Amino acid sequence: MLPNTFPPRGPFPSSALTLPQARMLHTVQQAREEADAVPRDDIDLKEIFRAIARHKWMIAGTTLLCVGAAAFYTLRITPLYQATTLIQIDRSAQKVVGFNTEVELDQGTASDQLQLRTQIELLKSRSLALRVIDEMGLYRPDEGGAPPTPVAPAAAPDADAGFVATLREHFNRLVSPPEDGGERPSRNETVRAFNESVSIEPRRSSRLVEVQVVNKDGELAARIANQIAQTFIAMNLERKLESSVYARQFLEEQIQVTKAKLEQSERVINQYAKRNEILNLGDKTSATTQTYVDFSAALAKAEQDRIKAEAQYEEVRARPESAPSVLDNLAIQTYKEQRARLEAEYAKNLAVFKPNYPAMVQAKSQIDELQRRIDAEVGTILASIKGQYEAAKKQESLLRARVGASRDEVLMVQDRSVDLNLLKRELDTNRQVYDSLLQRLKEVSVTAGLNTNNISVVDPAEPALNPVQPRPAINLAVGLMLGLLAGVLVAILREQMDDSVKHEDEVERVFALPLLGWIPETRKPRGMSIEALGLLAHAEPRSSFSEAYRSMRTALQFSTTEGAPRHIMVTSCGKNEGKTTSALALAINFAQLGQQVLLIDADMRLASVHKALGLPNDRGLSTLLMGEAPTKDLILKTMVPNLGVLLAGPTPPDPVELLMGPGLRQLLDQALALGFTQVIIDGPPLLGIADAIVLGNQVQHIVFAVRADSTRKKSIKDALRRLRNAGLAPMGVVLTHARTEHTNNDAFDAYYGYGHPPGHTVPGLLGATGGARAAS
Repeated sequence: MLPNTFPPRGPFPSSALTLPQARMLHTVQQAREEADAVPRDDIDLKEIFRAIARHKWMIAGTTLLCVGAAAFYTLRITPLYQATTLIQIDRSAQKVVGFNTEVELDQGTASDQLQLRTQIELLKSRSLALRVIDEMGLYRPDEGGAPPTPVAPAAAPDADAGFVATLREHFNRLVSPPEDGGERPSRNETVRAFNESVSIEPRRSSRLVEVQVVNKDGELAARIANQIAQTFIAMNLERKLESSVYARQFLEEQIQVTKAKLEQSERVINQYAKRNEILNLGDKTSATTQTYVDFSAALAKAEQDRIKAEAQYEEVRARPESAPSVLDNLAIQTYKEQRARLEAEYAKNLAVFKPNYPAMVQAKSQIDELQRRIDAEVGTILASIKGQYEAAKKQESLLRARVGASRDEVLMVQDRSVDLNLLKRELDTNRQVYDSLLQRLKEVSVTAGLNTNNISVVDPAEPALNPVQPRPAINLAVGLMLGLLAGVLVAILREQMDDSVKHEDEVERVFALPLLGWIPETRKPRGMSIEALGLLAHAEPRSSFSEAYRSMRTALQFSTTEGAPRHIMVTSCGKNEGKTTSALALAINFAQLGQQVLLIDADMRLASVHKALGLPNDRGLSTLLMGEAPTKDLILKTMVPNLGVLLAGPTPPDPVELLMGPGLRQLLDQALALGFTQVIIDGPPLLGIADAIVLGNQVQHIVFAVRADSTRKKSIKDALRRLRNAGLAPMGVVLTHARTEHTNNDAFDAYYGYGHPPGHTVPGLLGATGGARAAS
């Protein structure tokens, strides 16, 4: 008992139970609820990221499950190896020799595609599959079916592939029963299985075709792919060779007949030439004709020489001084130079001496002598050119007469060679026919074995080192992506179905209420009961838990112009949402300021403050309201300085009846008279009972506790609607049991997380109770 423990601080004005007018906050809250009722089409990326962060372990579990399923599928499936042979199918055969054996006609793109498609269908034919199976011995009737396929490929895989193969072998041995000897597949089944393992894929915009073979044995797959290409080429050659057999036989018969005709023609033309003394010179016809041609050419040459000599003669005779032959004569050039020099000296001396002067007369005689020598040289040249002209003229006359005689002989021979020409024409015709047939036979023989194949192998198949199916990396990557996608979708779905408060932004955005405090989720220390978690505000004043409530206390101090309200009730929607812990921690924080604080446990239906403080609950608020004991006898002292407590007491039959009476108002007045400047009330929940509404009308200042990831928004709206209908509005919300993903301020815990380590217990302060997470 604490009678007369707290000094009086003056009377506290009393007031009757009234319903205040609805505040503007009610209208805002109602508008928010109506806005939330309208479906939203926008996507909030922040909410998605928060959902992923909150459900990260579920996403990780789903991802691991999908990756495990992909690994199970990868280990369960039999590895298959793929080999590819690349072949080229040309429109016509490649011409190895230059025989123009056929004329290629461009029939357009449609015909080209039809021809290529025909070749591809031939690659898929049953006859080709049967021939490859027979040539490779893939079907053995004596063994009843196809030979067993080796388990491991011949090509040496790398270390990782070997590890995967060994792991798969042990895994299949565990999950699969041993196969007993069954019936071997028939020939038709072998062909069907062969066709299913072979795929023909043309490359776009080219004449290249891929022959792909999938088999358990990589080396066998490569051999089958190469054998298909070789067999297809051989069958194509065989089809074309068969078409050339008839042509070869026909050409051989025609060559024999034409050869006999050619021999007969050669004998007849020989005999006729001998009888008529015709000398055949091959391409130059007869000897007479050749003689005439030679003399005609000589006559033309002589005529040209004569004309040239005549032109030179006439030119020298007409202009002897300027003729080229005269000008090119060295003697004449020398004489002219001497004459010019003497004439220059004579003209120079004439200005001094008279013409009859002896020196001048002597110079004049020298000039005349040089002129006579020049004239004599010109005459000699003229005589020489005239002789050449006369000789050329005589030669032309002789050749003209000989050409005339040869012409007569040619005309006579032509008259006798008419029959010879007829025989020669027949001989030439027979020879051309024979040569053509012989050439065609040789071309058919050569091209039948070499030039008729339009299919060639570009890249032969090689044994694959790694299986094409399954692909562990791709399968695991697909499993990882599907797991992440499924986990994220499930997380978003759960987030949409989860109606709880998941972030501090939602408090103001959805409910139009200020956030008074963000209380981090805290593990209770060893030896502390779950109800006593609020005592950490006293036991560990430097912890993030204590700092969060100090921040809340500061927010309350600035909530009104007069400071923190003297009477504060902490309530919530239901139980285990942190209202008792918040009331106790707030009371401790106000007590730490030196104020006299009274903590009242008004939840008479489910009291818990006495459990937190380790006090007996045999008397309390219910005892006071029933008038069984005075106020000063019921207020107990706690281990926290400046903090007194009024417990709930025994549960009364009807708590609402007691709260609606004047006793509670008198209690608040008496608390002020006893010196308590701050009263913190741990109120009952709002939903289901009317206790909190009655208390709220008398206290007015209400703090609403909401547990993160637990309290449903619908419950909060219902509770706020009850308060609004009663004319009440909470001061704000305290978000309890919050984690990092519930806030935007990641630095809070990093900065304020100092002081005593989690689990530290102040000796002599707390009792040893329980060991679970904080809740009230």
